[in-house]
Amino acid sequence: MDMMKNNSIPLIGNFRRACSGINKGIIYSILVMVSAIMMPSWAQAAQAVATVSKNIVAVNEVFQLTVAIDDSVSSNALDLSPLDKDFIYGTPNVSSNTSMINGVVTRNTQWRVAIAAKEIGDFTIPSFRIGATTTEPIVITSMKSSTTSSKPLNQPAIRLDADLDKKQLYVGESFRYKVRLRIGEQMSQASLAPPSGDGLEVRQIGDDRQTETVLNGRRYVIIMRDYQITPTKAGSITLKGAEFNGSVIKGGRGFGSRLQVPVTQQPEDITLSVKGKPAGYQGLWIPTEDLQLEQNWQPAGAELKVGEPLTRIISLRIKNAEQSNMPNLTLPYPNSVKVYDEKPVYGNEGDYTVMTLKQVIIPRSEGKLSLPPLAVNWWNTQTDKQETSKIAGRELNVLPGDNTNNIVLPSVSNSVPVPQDQPTAPVEPQVITQVVTDAGFWPWLTALFAALWLFTTVLWLKARFSKQHVIVPGSGQKIVPPTPLTGMKQAAEAKEPIKVHTYYKQWAESNPEHPQQEALHQQVTAMMNAHFGKEPEQWDSKELINLLRSLKKNKPAKNKVISENQALAPLVPER
Repeated sequence: MDMMKNNSIPLIGNFRRACSGINKGIIYSILVMVSAIMMPSWAQAAQAVATVSKNIVAVNEVFQLTVAIDDSVSSNALDLSPLDKDFIYGTPNVSSNTSMINGVVTRNTQWRVAIAAKEIGDFTIPSFRIGATTTEPIVITSMKSSTTSSKPLNQPAIRLDADLDKKQLYVGESFRYKVRLRIGEQMSQASLAPPSGDGLEVRQIGDDRQTETVLNGRRYVIIMRDYQITPTKAGSITLKGAEFNGSVIKGGRGFGSRLQVPVTQQPEDITLSVKGKPAGYQGLWIPTEDLQLEQNWQPAGAELKVGEPLTRIISLRIKNAEQSNMPNLTLPYPNSVKVYDEKPVYGNEGDYTVMTLKQVIIPRSEGKLSLPPLAVNWWNTQTDKQETSKIAGRELNVLPGDNTNNIVLPSVSNSVPVPQDQPTAPVEPQVITQVVTDAGFWPWLTALFAALWLFTTVLWLKARFSKQHVIVPGSGQKIVPPTPLTGMKQAAEAKEPIKVHTYYKQWAESNPEHPQQEALHQQVTAMMNAHFGKEPEQWDSKELINLLRSLKKNKPAKNKVISENQALAPLVPER
C-alpha cells in the first residue's frame, strides 16, 4: 500500500503539469483568435476622408469642409495652410470619439471648418496629409451667383453712401462731404478711411453720429460722418470717395466654425471743377457763399472819461471756412488810446466757422475820439462777384478823468459772446450803488476839540468811514466800499485786471509822489500786457500782491485826511 501511495504522488504532479499546460495552450489560442479578429483595424492604415457641403458656390459664400480620420490623433494633426492661396477659412472645430459595438472598438477624429472662395473660377481644395494617410482633392466652382438660385448670394448687408454740397467751386473754397454708412452684419476690424484727392485738404468735422433702424425686419446700425474739403489748386481734381473696410463674421450655426469675410465699400469717384482766383479781385482771398461781420460796444454811450475802459467785440462768421483760413483782423487805432487785444475765440455754428475778437480800449487823453471802422472783402461764390462786409467806427467825446464819477467796468468773463457749441458763463446780477457824501456834524466836533487834534482826528476818520456807505436801493443793506489800495489787492487776488487798473489810477492820482509809484506802475502795466497784449501769457499775481502789502505796511507817519470828493466811486454806473 505504501508503495502505491508513493507512486501516485508523481502521477498527480504530472497530471497537474499537463493540465496546466493545456490551460496555457487554450489561453494562448484564445488570444490568437482575438488578435486575428482585431487584426484588420490594427494592421491596416487609418483612412482619411475630406468632404464639402457644396461644391458650386458664390464668391465669399461660406460652405463647410469636413475632414475625418478613423483613428484617434492630435487636434493639430491637420494642416490647413494649403487653403491659403484660393480660400479663406476660420478656426476648425475638432471632435474625437471612441465607441465599441459588438466587441469592436472604433475611433474617429473629425475637423469641421467654415470656408469660402476668394475669387470667381474653378479652384481645388488640395489633399491633406494626416500621419501616413492623405485625403482626395476636391474641385470647387466659384461663381457670381449660385446656379441653383436666380438671386445673388452672399451680398453683405452693408452700404456706403456719400453726398457733397457742390462739384464746381473756387480754389480755397470749402465744401461739405457727408458719409452715411449702413451696417446690418456682424463686423470685425471695421474702419472708415476719409476721402482723398491730389490738391485737396480733408478734415473731419465733429464726431461720428450713430443711430439704429429696422428695415424689412432686419436691424441696421447707421453711422454718419462729415468732412470739410478745401481745394488748394485750380483745375479738374478727382475726389476719391471714403472707403470702408472690414470683415463680416460668417458661419456660426450649422457650421463647424466661423470665419471673417473681408468686405470693401467705396462710393464712385467724383470729378471737381475748381476755378482760380479772379484777376481783378482785391484784398485777402476769401471765397464763400456767405460772410457776416458784426460788432458790439460796451458801454454804448457817446461819452467816456479818461481811463474808463471801452470794450469792442467783433464777430466774423464765414460759411464752410477752415479755421486756418480765417483772416487776422487789424484796426488802426489812434495813439490817444491804449488797446488790449484778447486772443481770438473760434467755434462752429452749423455750417459756419465763427471767430470772436474782443478788444479793451482805454482813452489816455480828453477830447474828440474817432475809433476806426472795419471792412472785409470776400468773393461771393454764388453770384461770382466781389463783396465787402463793413462795421462802422464810433465817435466819442472823452471827458477828463474824475475820481468822484462812477466808472463802468466791463465783465471780463461774461462780455464775450461765444458760439453755440461752447458753454456760456452765468451772468452775475447787476447792482446799483450810490455814495453818501454827507459828513454830518463830525467836522464841527473836530473844531471844538482842536486841542486834542490827534485823538479827535482818529475818531473823525473812523466815524467818517463807518458813516460813508453804499446803500442798495430797496434792500436796506450797507456795504463799505474799499479804498483804492485795498481794492487793488482784492482785484489782484481775484485776477481781475480791469479792476486793478481802475483802482490803480485812483490811487496814483491821490499819491502822485509816492516812492513806490513807479514800481507799482510797472507791475500793473505788465499785468495788462499779459492779459490783453497781442501775445497773451500767464501772469503771476504774487509779485504785485506782495508789493501792495508792503504799501499798506509802510504808510506815511502822518495820515492825510481824505476829502469827500476823493471818496472811491462805485464800480457800477448809476442808472
